[in-house]
Amino acid sequence: MNFDPRRGPCCTVENFTVEILGTPKSAWNVSATKVFARDFVAHHPNSQYDAVKKAFSTHLRSLKRAFKQAGLDEAASNARHKEDRRKERKRSLYHRRLDIARTVSDLRSHISMLTRIGPDGMSSDETANENNVPQYRILARHWRSLEVTAWLRIFDAIYRHNRYGPAGTGSRGNNARMRFESMSMGHPQRAVRRLPRNAYRADWAAQRPTSKPSHLRHYT
Repeated sequence: MNFDPRRGPCCTVENFTVEILGTPKSAWNVSATKVFARDFVAHHPNSQYDAVKKAFSTHLRSLKRAFKQAGLDEAASNARHKEDRRKERKRSLYHRRLDIARTVSDLRSHISMLTRIGPDGMSSDETANENNVPQYRILARHWRSLEVTAWLRIFDAIYRHNRYGPAGTGSRGNNARMRFESMSMGHPQRAVRRLPRNAYRADWAAQRPTSKPSHLRHYT
C-alpha cells in the first residue's frame, strides 16, 4: 500500500487494516501494529506496550503464512479439478469410440483392440477459448503412433456422420466438444503396455528396453 507514516497512522481502531501481502516490517504494518498495541494497552492497563507490539507482529506472521497456504491449497485444488475433468473427457472419448464400434457392424472387429488401448490410450486435451466458445486443443500421446491416431479418427468421423448427417444438421442432445489438432504433446505419461508394435511411435520404442517377442506383433 502507498503509505507515508509522516502523515499519521495508517488506520484507526474503527477501520483497522493490515497489509496481508506486505511484510510485518512494512511501513503500513508497523503503523497498524502501533495502532493495535495502543488500543490494547488502553483496555488492558497491565499490558506492556512493547510486548503487545511483539505479540501482534508474531500473530501477523502467522496470518501471512495461513493466507499463503490458503492460496497454495486453492491452486492445488484447482489443478486437481482440472486434471479430473481432463481424465473424464478421456473416458468419455473412449466410451464414445467404443459405442461406435459396437453400433457399426464393420467396426466390431476392432472392439478388442479398443479395449486394450483403453481410456489411458486416448489423447488428452487442454481448454482454449475462441470468441467465448470453449474448444479443446488435442495433446498427442508421446508414445502413441500416428497410425493409431489415424485409426481412432475413423471412429470420430463415423460418430460425427451418424450424429450430424451429411448435411451437418445436429441430432438431439448436447453439442459435441470442439476438439482441434495441434502440434502439442501432453505431459509424458506411462504408456499402455502390451500393445502391438505399430501402436507405438518408432522413436519412443527405440528408447525402450528390448521388448519380448510376444509384444512385437503388428495390428492390422
